[in-house]
Amino acid sequence: MLNDLITFFTGAPQNRRKYPRRAGPFQAWAAVGSQWASCACLDISGSGMGLVSPAALPEEVNLRVRLESRNIVIRAKRIWQQPGTSQGKPAWRYGLSFTGISADDWDAVIRFCNNDQVTVENKAQKELELVKLKADDVARLIPKKLQDQMLGLLVRKGRLAPMDEKTPLVQYSYGGVIKRNGKALHRLSIHSRVRDELTGEVKAYDTRFFFDDQGGNVTTDD
Repeated sequence: MLNDLITFFTGAPQNRRKYPRRAGPFQAWAAVGSQWASCACLDISGSGMGLVSPAALPEEVNLRVRLESRNIVIRAKRIWQQPGTSQGKPAWRYGLSFTGISADDWDAVIRFCNNDQVTVENKAQKELELVKLKADDVARLIPKKLQDQMLGLLVRKGRLAPMDEKTPLVQYSYGGVIKRNGKALHRLSIHSRVRDELTGEVKAYDTRFFFDDQGGNVTTDD
């Protein structure tokens, strides 16, 4: 399902082996104790980065990387390390894999690695993040079992009336793939409405779901 959804979203098949990589160096900082140590990011991609640090880093570390005018906040784990020197002083070279990065920052990294503009207008960002799915797209791309699970959760939250034989009046929007704890997760928003039987008031909700390629580990952001 991952390839089908990404192909729909981007118009191109997903390369499972690696993301585009862009060589640096770029300015970066690593959290060492209570201080931010200045580092050099040698290269970066959608899954990890190379780094030279004047201080030894822990196995997992919080980082800030300057990409054009934007600071990207990343949490990464050490894959390999190599001691050496930089400007005659001790230094360490690291290969790091992302374990935590926000959806917006990850999108910015991908744009940067593709030589696109890192910072986009809010309207363009919104359009980039969410693409409305037509009914036939939903039926083709999202398994019925997963649909029922998400809609059932909306019913339990009071964001959708109990389902009957009729097709529920909801709108699906797909937001691409994000990285969380080193895993690729789909991002799907469901717009739903429910009418209060006593007052007749109609309330609208937008609920964002995350799930893996097998349609499991379904979570929401609220």
